[in-house]
Amino acid sequence: MCHKSSYFDNYCRILANARAIAEKNGFAAERVNVLVVTKYASAEQIAQLLSCGGVSMIGESRLQDSLEKWQSPLLSGYKVQKFFIGHLQTNKAAKVVDNFDFICSLDSLRLARCIDREGGKLGRCVNCLLQLKLTDRETQGGLDLKEAGKFIERVRKDFKYISLRGIMAIAPDTEDKALLRECFRSAAEVFKDYFTQEDYLSLGMSGDYETAVAEGGNLPRIGSAVFK
Repeated sequence: MCHKSSYFDNYCRILANARAIAEKNGFAAERVNVLVVTKYASAEQIAQLLSCGGVSMIGESRLQDSLEKWQSPLLSGYKVQKFFIGHLQTNKAAKVVDNFDFICSLDSLRLARCIDREGGKLGRCVNCLLQLKLTDRETQGGLDLKEAGKFIERVRKDFKYISLRGIMAIAPDTEDKALLRECFRSAAEVFKDYFTQEDYLSLGMSGDYETAVAEGGNLPRIGSAVFK
């Protein structure tokens, strides 16, 4: 039963806005979805959101917290695709492969080997998004734009149990809209060269998703604007 939820109202408003922006900029509205980031939300808050139906994708970045949260009886019975959007250490790859539907932070051959190995153990391909680095912050993960093409080709050639399904990127923390557009556009150009419209270009968060969608992003990661 759907209980009236301001969280669900926020989600619907953001999704409608993102699709309108996509259509206005020449992109198909129906290919835009919202990845609801639940890492700071409680099980109670997530249950309120999911009880109304319609939300099909959630993003988490802290493995242990996520595992504990989703074991809550409040969340039993809800079927969503789970995207791991945080930095992934190789020693945690097995648990992430086992508990998530997508890994959005593939950014090295070392990690690819590890994910491929774990996928092989389970006998299935692991859906991954390549993480691109759009900032110069040393703490920010991701692959350099200039290395992306060769990396994509190498993964597709050498790793049987990895299915590359798109790109995730985090833009600089700036109010300079021109810089944001430039960053998002550069990621969109890589996406256009190596992926199809059925794949995911995960750009933008609560504060900059409108700019990201205007440049072709189709899976903004929204947390605080939903759970406010």
